[in-house]
This record gives sequence, C-alpha cells and structure tokens, in this order.
Amino acid sequence: MSSVSSVLIRRGAELISARLRDRGQSPMHVHYTCIDVIATLAAVEDSNPKTYVRLDSEDSHDSFDPNDPEVAAASTTKPIASGLRSAIKHLRARGGSCFRGFRMYLAFTGFDLGAGLLIRGIVVIPIHSVSVSIFSTFLKQFIASMPFATWQMAWVHLVIAEKSPRSSYRRMLGLRHWPRIAPAAALYNFLMCAASLPISAAGPAGWVAMMAAPFEGYKGLLLVLAINILPVVFLILASVPARGIFARVAASMLPEEDDPIVPFDRLFGGKVKPEIVGGSGKLGLRDAWTTFDWPARTRFVKVILKALAIEVALFVVGMLLMQGELALIYLLAA
Repeated sequence: MSSVSSVLIRRGAELISARLRDRGQSPMHVHYTCIDVIATLAAVEDSNPKTYVRLDSEDSHDSFDPNDPEVAAASTTKPIASGLRSAIKHLRARGGSCFRGFRMYLAFTGFDLGAGLLIRGIVVIPIHSVSVSIFSTFLKQFIASMPFATWQMAWVHLVIAEKSPRSSYRRMLGLRHWPRIAPAAALYNFLMCAASLPISAAGPAGWVAMMAAPFEGYKGLLLVLAINILPVVFLILASVPARGIFARVAASMLPEEDDPIVPFDRLFGGKVKPEIVGGSGKLGLRDAWTTFDWPARTRFVKVILKALAIEVALFVVGMLLMQGELALIYLLAA
C-alpha cells in the first residue's frame, strides 16, 4: 500500500511540475510579466482613450455622432491593463511575447548588480556598526544604480512601444538625456534601496528557515513565509509610487517615431511642453503623480496585488511539493 501511495505522490508531483513549467507559471514568469511589464502598461495607459480614436479616425470639421459604432465601442471598451488576462492577450497579439524587453531588463539589472558588488568590494568603511553598515549598504547600492537610469528608461520604451526594425540598444536615448530622467531614477532607487534593507537583514535567517522548514511541518512553512515572503512583499508595495512615477516620466520621453501599444496622452494633459517650443520635453515628478488619475492608480495597484497573490501561491505550492518529496524519501528510506 505504501508503494502505491508513494508512486501516486511522485506522479502527482511530476504532473504538477510539468504543467507549471509548460504554462510558464513560474514565479519569475509571473513577476516579470505582471509586476514589470503589465504594471508598466497600467501606469501609462489612459483611462479614457476614446479621444485618441476620434482624432485618428475623424476629420476635425466633422460633426460628433454619438451613434458612431467606433465611438460607441471606444467609450465602452475597458482599458487594456484592467485585467491580467486581457493584458496578456494584448501583449501576445501586439508584441508577440509577454517577455518583451527582457534582454534590456537583464542588461540593466545585471550591470546594476555588478556595479553594486564592485562598489561594495572597493569602498570599505572601517567603522564596524550595524547602523553604519546598513547606511553604507544603502548608499553604495543607490550610487551603483544611478548610472543606468537611461537603460531603465530604454526598457520602459521597449515595453510600451511597438516593435521596431532597429535593435533595442539603437533605440536607447543617449547619455545627454540622463539629467532629464535622473530625478525620477533617484526617487525610484531611493525607495527601492530603502525597502530592500529588510531583505538583506533577513537573508541569513531565511536560508536557515528554508533548510529547517521540511522537518518542522506547517510551523516551518509559516516561518519561511514570514522571513522570505513578507520582506519581498514590503519591497514591492513600498516601491509602487516610485514605479508608477518613473514609468510615466520615461513614457513622456518616448521618441515620436515610436508608437505605443496602449493609448496614452504624450502631453499628459498639457503638462509636457515639447522642446521645440522651449519646454523640457518631459514630465516632472509632481506632474507625473498628479496626472496619474485614480482609475489608473487602481488598475496599477490591482495588477501588482494580483501578481503578488499568484507568486505567494506558487511559492506555497512549491514548498508543499518539496515537503511532500522529502516525506516520500523519508517513508521510502524507512
């Protein structure tokens, strides 16, 4: 009987793992597709895109006809990023993949991580104190992240814009645009570095809890969730305003030759003054938040919360599978 149950458990674990892998429902897939890509689209998408349909499809001298099917459809259509399913379908139809911009994402995150490790190795603070160590870690990571602001902006442009025959790196704005995106990058990196401090502090404890969890039952699982998941959730939630502001500022600097895959007002209600008329050609930090209307904020937060719930569920399923496999090994060994 025990042999039959062990075979069933093993086959069930293999089946679940195969289905999760085939469908791409891994935490990495969910995090990048939902929290990075779809949330960025939700941050820049206009809540009332019908005005852009009218400007593109009708002559300015024509009278407004409320019974026009195109206008009626535009007024009743929900925003693309109002749901994860609709956003994923739109990405596959327009972009071909939910992993759009992933190479650029790996590039700037890899350089960011490498620069942070390099600065930590070169700059050594002789004062041994917990508070000084935390502050130095925060400062080093912040300094390491700032030089790659234009790379992060290029990633936003790749996510929100149509595909182009030009390569990703040729579409990236030059270093002369770094001062324009630097304020938004400084706010984003400040909140990200500050919110990541609990993760650094919980790192060693998290590994110990992870190793001990299979032998402590549900109490061990709850301990792993508390130490490993809660700091990550805090990091993502604390960075929500900075994510939205940076995405909107970067979107305001989208080159004119790039067409967005979601409707958004390039002038953001007149807050962006083109450089040709003497303006800055970008959205300020305050304007990026004030023009972020409540329906768009709600969609933005809902996308992140749904993705977090999926990630936590996948993590719990993975831990349960690991506990089941270890229990199976223990039963077979006994």
